[in-house]
Amino acid sequence: MDLRTSLLQLLPLATLIGSSVMVQSTSFENEKPTCQNYVFNTYGYLTVSLSLIIVLTIFLNALIPNYNMYLYGFGLIGTIVIFIIQLIILMVLRYLINTISPLEFNKKLAVWIAFITNVALVILPVIQYYIMTKQTGLVISTILITLLTVVALTAIIFIKPDLVSTETLKPYIAVALFCLLFAYLVPVFACLVSNCNNSFINSWEFYVSIIGVIIFSFVLIYYTKTVIENSEKCKSPVDADYIKESTNLFMSIVNMFLNLLRARRGRRG
Repeated sequence: MDLRTSLLQLLPLATLIGSSVMVQSTSFENEKPTCQNYVFNTYGYLTVSLSLIIVLTIFLNALIPNYNMYLYGFGLIGTIVIFIIQLIILMVLRYLINTISPLEFNKKLAVWIAFITNVALVILPVIQYYIMTKQTGLVISTILITLLTVVALTAIIFIKPDLVSTETLKPYIAVALFCLLFAYLVPVFACLVSNCNNSFINSWEFYVSIIGVIIFSFVLIYYTKTVIENSEKCKSPVDADYIKESTNLFMSIVNMFLNLLRARRGRRG
């Protein structure tokens, strides 16, 4: 392992430790969540979650380096079944994150860590594919592009919050996500009912991924505006739900990254 690789792996670990210490010291008062520094604390937890998933992915890749090949050994149907099980687990954990009170912090924290770990397991085969095909540089550059995009969109909403109305945007996002889910499933159904047409699938995934980046950019915008609104509404410890708030942003960013990565791979292909 060269020095550059070592530094790239140590950076997210250092960020994880630093941001964890920071949120622990700023988001609690008298051992209860505080509304003070609401926005700062939300993005502190977001930093923890983003650095944690990178650290977990690096660790899991070292622990089970052939995880993607193990999954592919189950065949298309088996892989789909495993993915559905993982999706159900994520939905249950996400529901618990949304419903457990911030006052039950230890319970909520355990569910949150389990959720991020399962997200890491979902994206691990994707990352391992790029490692095996010697496209690690594409992954790293896509991470950087995603982060720059997130910073730019976040800055725009915080500078001009009146540009977005959550009430207006919400129904459009719901419809767009439903249509995107259907579009994701088209290649799966195509392979199940007939032989997989790689040319069609690659072309379809490329355009759907571009649309996915756009949709999840609006999802990020929506949740960013929600952070602003909730920071103004926060009056008591039960309102300071930083784990729930940051998870909404976290999943928007993860989905942006995965769609952008798929689109850039399709463009190169």
